[in-house]
Parts: sequence; structure tokens; C-alpha cells
Amino acid sequence: MDPIQYCQDKVAPPGSSHYYAIRVAPAGSQPALLAAHAFHAEVMAIPVEVSDPGVASVKLNWWREELDRILAGQARHPVGELLQRAIREHGLPEEPLRHILDAAAMDLEYGAYPSFRELSVYCHHSGGSLARMLVGICGHSGPGSLDFAHDLGMALTLEAGLRNLRRDIQAGRVYLPEDEMRTAGVDRDMLFQRETADPLRRLLADHARRVEQFFAQAEQHLPAKDRRQQRSQLVLIALHRALLQEMARDDYPLLEQRYELTPLRKLWIAWRTARRAR
Repeated sequence: MDPIQYCQDKVAPPGSSHYYAIRVAPAGSQPALLAAHAFHAEVMAIPVEVSDPGVASVKLNWWREELDRILAGQARHPVGELLQRAIREHGLPEEPLRHILDAAAMDLEYGAYPSFRELSVYCHHSGGSLARMLVGICGHSGPGSLDFAHDLGMALTLEAGLRNLRRDIQAGRVYLPEDEMRTAGVDRDMLFQRETADPLRRLLADHARRVEQFFAQAEQHLPAKDRRQQRSQLVLIALHRALLQEMARDDYPLLEQRYELTPLRKLWIAWRTARRAR
């Protein structure tokens, strides 16, 4: 299968958030952005899609071996083939790719995080590593954009924990710090109810405010001269902020439903955000 088409189908089908975010990027960076998103998706999907821990570990080890092949120019997987091209054309570093593999290993080993400090390590390895690649592909002029990547990655990972709350709980993973759950009066049994109880709603609202703070910090860190180059990431921020607003409007009934914007609304937000970034 054509690597670009495979990655497009995997992470950026028409109507998806990644589709609109990548479409506004310069044409020369779009295949590399697809490759970075697809590698992250393939690896981070392992704990979600494979219920047997032994099988999941084998699959993760295969991707570790595939990364070695990618770095040697001998990829076997369509994602690996496109990633080889991204590494060659954009000089993507090895470290964030390794960290994404480490994040998937954390998902296989841990089902909960004692405090935000431990959760932030996971976020740094997962979303932070992805954001670092995205920012590097699009180009930046200074350290402010690296801070932008850090906060963007933190926000995207934490927001995904809200958006996929019910799915993750059913898989035995909770991306809410245990100490904050205790303070809010939320026990694990409350997470398996059919309706989102008031204490959990309040905890989710606090978590959403943290996500919004990271998004705001990310935009503050981004130098004005880099906004045009980073418009793909700015579109992601705008789309996920809109999702947070939808959750807040309904007071976070996240055990009952999963939120998604309509393709038309995504198109409007992406067009408006990209236009402002220029």
C-alpha cells in the first residue's frame, strides 16, 4: 500500500481534526506531519486494541525493532517508510520516537498515576514527543517554540484523557491523578457508573481547566514570527479548545458520551485559525 495513503487513512481521513490541521500546513511538510501522527497512533493504539498483555508486549517490541529498521533505512511498515522520508528530509531526532514507545510501555505497565507529577512524565513521553516532532517539521526560530511544543504536547495528551475517559476506564487505565481523585471524593467505583456523578464532574472540570491552561501557555510561548509556520498546530489547539467548550457547556457528562465536532465546524475553525496565523 502507498505509505501516504495508509497514513492518511490511519490518522487523517477526510473530516477528522488531523485532516484539517495537516491541510493548512505547507505542502512540503504534510507527508512528514502524516508520518509523525501515524507513528504515534500506531504505537499508542497497542494498549488500546490488544487486550492480552503478552501479545501487546510482543507487538510493542516489533515496533521497537521497526524503529531500528527505520533509522537504518530498511522499514517494513508503510508508516515506517513514510517516517524514513520524514527523517531524511526534516532531520527528525531519534529521542522523541523512542519516548513514544516508552509511553506505550507505561500504558501496558501502569493503570493509574499517584499524582500529576507521574502523569506529566507520561504526557511528556507521549504527546510531548509528538508535538516536538510536529514543531520541528514545520520549522521554528528559537527556544520559545520548544516551550510551545512542550505545553502543546501536555495539553493534547490530557485532553485525550478527558475525551476518551470511558474507553480508557473500561480498558483499566485512568489518566486522573489518584491524589486529586481522593481530594475530590472520587473513588474508582464511581468511574464505572453509567452516569457521571457530581464529584467526578467537578474533578473533570478542574482537569479541563488544567488542559486549557497548557493550551494558553503554549500560545503564549510561540514567537509571533513562528505562528505562520506553526499554523497546523494552532489549528489543533483551536479544535481541541472547541471540544473542551462543548464538554464544559454540558458539565462534563463524560461517562455517558464522547464528544466530537462536526466536519463543517472543524473546517470553519481550521480556516479561521489558519487565516489569523498568516
